[in-house]
Amino acid sequence: MTQAESRTYVNTTTHPWAVAFLNDAATVGYDAKIECLKLLLEQNPPNKSKLNTQLQQNHNINKRQANSIIAYVEGAVKSASECRSNHLELLQGKLKHTTEVITNLEKKIKAHRKYLQAVEQVNRGKKKKVPKSLKPKYPDACSMRCAHHLTLYKQAQVKLHQKKRYAHKLRQKISHIKTSPLHVNLGNKYTVEMIGSKDESYGNQICQLDLIGKELHIRVPYALLNRYGKYIQFPIRLPKHGTDLLATAWYNRQALTYRFIQKSLTEWEIHITFDVEPAPRITAPVSWGAIGVDLNPSCIGWAIADKDGNLDGFGQIKVNIQSQPKGRTEAILVDVVTQLTNLALEYKRPIVVEKLDFSDKKKRLRELSVRHNRMLSNFAYSKFVQLLKARCFKLGIQVIEVNPAYSSWIGLIKFMSMYGMNSATAAAFVLARRGMFLSERLPARTAYQETESRKHVWSHWRLVAKLLKGSSRHSFCQPRLTVYSRLRTARSDSSPSTADNPIQGVWRGR
Repeated sequence: MTQAESRTYVNTTTHPWAVAFLNDAATVGYDAKIECLKLLLEQNPPNKSKLNTQLQQNHNINKRQANSIIAYVEGAVKSASECRSNHLELLQGKLKHTTEVITNLEKKIKAHRKYLQAVEQVNRGKKKKVPKSLKPKYPDACSMRCAHHLTLYKQAQVKLHQKKRYAHKLRQKISHIKTSPLHVNLGNKYTVEMIGSKDESYGNQICQLDLIGKELHIRVPYALLNRYGKYIQFPIRLPKHGTDLLATAWYNRQALTYRFIQKSLTEWEIHITFDVEPAPRITAPVSWGAIGVDLNPSCIGWAIADKDGNLDGFGQIKVNIQSQPKGRTEAILVDVVTQLTNLALEYKRPIVVEKLDFSDKKKRLRELSVRHNRMLSNFAYSKFVQLLKARCFKLGIQVIEVNPAYSSWIGLIKFMSMYGMNSATAAAFVLARRGMFLSERLPARTAYQETESRKHVWSHWRLVAKLLKGSSRHSFCQPRLTVYSRLRTARSDSSPSTADNPIQGVWRGR
């Protein structure tokens, strides 16, 4: 069951009375945030009750306002701690892969050095011949791209030196991050947070929305009572999108959190955050069929499986997000998501996508080719899934994430030549069947004797994928030998076409 998700709707205000009040409230709140941050970092664990009392006394604010400041600063500290741990994990992963490259280079250079020493001894007459155990690891030639005309052996030595320098730099960074104190960024100075709760009236005690009168009523801090009075109210324009959801949350007295951010000297943004319930599910259960989606850098393949797991339709959507601006990439993905959700609404079936994680690959970007790095950097998988889930959340479409292990190989071997599909749509069909909890056994033509029959079927596909690694994908598109083709071949009197092409009607995939 899909849970409620947080949604934020943004609007602006240029009311002069509101702008003046928010400027003063941001100044008071920022000083309280700095003191709260110092106390939170010093106390472990912090005493929130004592901290709240101290903030009220030192900055002349009420209890609810102090609670909002503490909640905001706690979130900033938690975010900084998570970012720090993620950064350390990334650097440690890069160091690990760099160390592996250094070890392999050292072994290769050492073996080649022994070979060169043996050749030198043969040239001097100390040995009759080079031992068979010693073989050259680098050809005695220069790379065409080397501007200094160094041999491949010299280039390997230079590469080893640069890798060692890079590893030393990574170790220094890791050591510095571990020993340095936590750095927390509190964001824009001119920001006012008013965090709500479902236990408070109309979702927030210090900032309340009058939906009928289209006004905001804000409780003024004690430090500003002489200037603005106990309450301040100003008109607000409701957001163009999501007004009905905001009205539902306001009527049900859900927690409403307000955040005011200064855009210019005369304009402030108003962010209203609340929980939104998902739309009623309109898609059928996954056992009645699914739509599989396979995301690739150049195209997005989709395939529909019926309730029996058979193919019910397929296609692909061409995309070009290579070196595109951020806004253009998002616009392209929005169009793709719209087409896929329209397809799901037409067939009333859930969407199955692959659950990918590129964190390990991004740690090895320096060891990969330039073309592979560019493709991986421009591959906006997380953005695509985020947009797809957001639209399916509004429309009531179920989204299922599955493990994509060996989906491409299964599609190539089992379904591509059977249905006349390409590799993307065949992989999408495998994902759709996997989302329906259907297993993919090896075809009989690829069967082999196996002693441990209780292994998972993916272990068999792993062996097949290892054997077929490096094969051309076009070889899997050849037609297979069926009963009909055998009978037709047997009845034919050695026609010229069959004699010219004796492999006609035989599946050529290895």
